[in-house]
Amino acid sequence: MPQQIDEEGLYPIRDVARLTGVNPITLRAWQRRYGLVQPARTEKGHRLYSAQDIRQIGEILSWLERGVSIGQVKGLLSEPHLPLSRDHWQQSLQQLGEAMLAFNQRRAEAQLQELLASYPFELVRERVLQPLQTQLLGLWRERPDGEWLQRFWLGWLQAHFARHLIGQEKGSPVCLASWGLVGPLDLLWHAYELINQGHEVQLVGPCDPRGAALLAGRVPDAWRVLLGVGLGKGELAEPWPATCQLFGPLGALYEPDWLAVHAWSPTLERPLVTPMDEPQGRQP
Repeated sequence: MPQQIDEEGLYPIRDVARLTGVNPITLRAWQRRYGLVQPARTEKGHRLYSAQDIRQIGEILSWLERGVSIGQVKGLLSEPHLPLSRDHWQQSLQQLGEAMLAFNQRRAEAQLQELLASYPFELVRERVLQPLQTQLLGLWRERPDGEWLQRFWLGWLQAHFARHLIGQEKGSPVCLASWGLVGPLDLLWHAYELINQGHEVQLVGPCDPRGAALLAGRVPDAWRVLLGVGLGKGELAEPWPATCQLFGPLGALYEPDWLAVHAWSPTLERPLVTPMDEPQGRQP
């Protein structure tokens, strides 16, 4: 949430998405399906959100982080002392895992689509997708068919998120790569996050500073590089382009001074902007 918002101003949906981290598709779903956050409309039907609407989005997010399902939130906004039901995130993780173990692709697709349409992606990734990835990677130790299920469902998830790269709209261009060892789905999840933030993502995949230099002029100048593990001192001495920003929690394993040179951040930071600002990446 922003530190300050204009109490008198009205915000279009794209600016609200940047300010709150809730993408426009989810904001529309909250209004249509759950009666939450009712913005004003322009003569042409475009949504305009007030400062109070933005505060309500923050309140909704706080309930979701506590494990409340989006369907329960409306009642809790008016009666916050109502008893809470079972943790929605744990239930969603269990249901999606069960669909995968049963090899029910239709049910898994429906459950994943419902989560992505109704909740901010960062919460879905943290509470469901990352624990699910950990479970899949451990299946080979637990079941005779575990290695096969792991391979199939990791590939299925990769294909699901890769589709968003093909259908993405134009936006602020950014080149996305990984450096070092990262999880099999991590880079695609970050691509999905950047697309939701209004970027047009050129996905490079695993890369190093030499590869980035060879691609100069053929990809966007702005680079975001997911930092993994296993990099030696010689590799770390190679310079990335000046417009590169390293990110990812595994960066905490490296030297702080070296990280500072590359403007490292644990996450893909979303800069605080005003509605008049153009979205743009951080500069190193």
